[in-house]
Amino acid sequence: MALSKLKEKGLKVGKIKFVKAVHSMPLMQYGVTYWVKKDNKRVHIQGIGNFKVSGLDQIPENAEFSTANLVERNGDYYLLVTCFLPKDDKHENGKAIGIDLGVKNQVTFSNWVKLQYSVPLSQRLRRLYHFFSRAKPGSRNKEKLLSKIKSEFEKKNNEKMNIINKVSRFVTTNYSQVVFQDDNIRSWQKLFGKKIYETSIGGIRNALKRKASTPVEVGRFVKTTGVCPVCRTYVKLDLSQREFTCPSCNFTFDRDVASALVILKEGLSLWNVGETPGDENASAMMEYLQSIPHVSVSMNREAPSVRAG
Repeated sequence: MALSKLKEKGLKVGKIKFVKAVHSMPLMQYGVTYWVKKDNKRVHIQGIGNFKVSGLDQIPENAEFSTANLVERNGDYYLLVTCFLPKDDKHENGKAIGIDLGVKNQVTFSNWVKLQYSVPLSQRLRRLYHFFSRAKPGSRNKEKLLSKIKSEFEKKNNEKMNIINKVSRFVTTNYSQVVFQDDNIRSWQKLFGKKIYETSIGGIRNALKRKASTPVEVGRFVKTTGVCPVCRTYVKLDLSQREFTCPSCNFTFDRDVASALVILKEGLSLWNVGETPGDENASAMMEYLQSIPHVSVSMNREAPSVRAG
C-alpha cells in the first residue's frame, strides 16, 4: 500500500506485484519496531499493538536483543527473536566419538551404542490427503484441508527435530571431538526415500556441524564400510550383511560399529590427535536416548569376537 501511494505521487518504486498472503514480517530494530516485556509476558509490535505471548522464558537474562521476525505458520503466529549472548569458554574434556549414519541403524556410535528412530506419516494425514484429492479445485474446503495437511506435516517435522536436537545436544556436551562422515544423503533419498524422509537423518549431521566444539568431517570417498578397525583390511559387503569377519586378523565385527570406529580413527588422524580419554558415557547415553520419544536404543557387544579356525 505504501509503495502504491508513492507511485501515485510519481516516484519510481519498481514493479508492484499482488501478494495473496504475507507469512513473515521482519522487525529490524529492537525498541522501535518491537520490544519485549518479560515481566508481564507481553510483546509490543509497532503498528499492531501489545500481545500476550508464551515462551519468553527461553530468552536468557543476559541476552541482548537484536532483530526479530514475525512468522505465520498454518494459522499460528511466532516471533523469532535473534539475541546476542556473552561468549562462554567451551569445556574441553578431550573425549572423542565417531558416528556412523545409516538407513537400518540411523546412528551408530563408536562406543557400540546404536540408535534407531522413525516418525512415520500418521493415519490422519493419509485421510486428509484422501479428502484433499477429491475436493473441488479452488473451493474453500480444499484450502482448509491444505491448511490441516501443512499443520500435520509441521507436527511431524517438529517431532523429528526434537530427536535431532536432543541427540546432538548430548553428543556435543559430552565429547570435544565429534567425528562423522560426509555421507551423500541425497543419493540415499533416491534409494530409500521413505525411510530417509521419516528420519531426516541429514539433520543430525548438520546439527553436529553447528554445535560441536570440534566437528571433524571425514571425506565422502574414504572407505569406512567393511574396513577392519584393527588392521584396516577391506572386505566387500552386501547391504544385507550386518557382520563381517576380517580375513587377516580373524576378528568378527558388527558392520556399523566397525564403520564408526574407522571414522573415529580417520578423523583423529586428520587432526593429529593421539590417545583420547576412555569413553565411559555408554550407559548414560543409552539411558538418556531411551527417554526420547520414537527412539529405540541397543548396544552391541563390548568387544569384537575372535572366530576360531
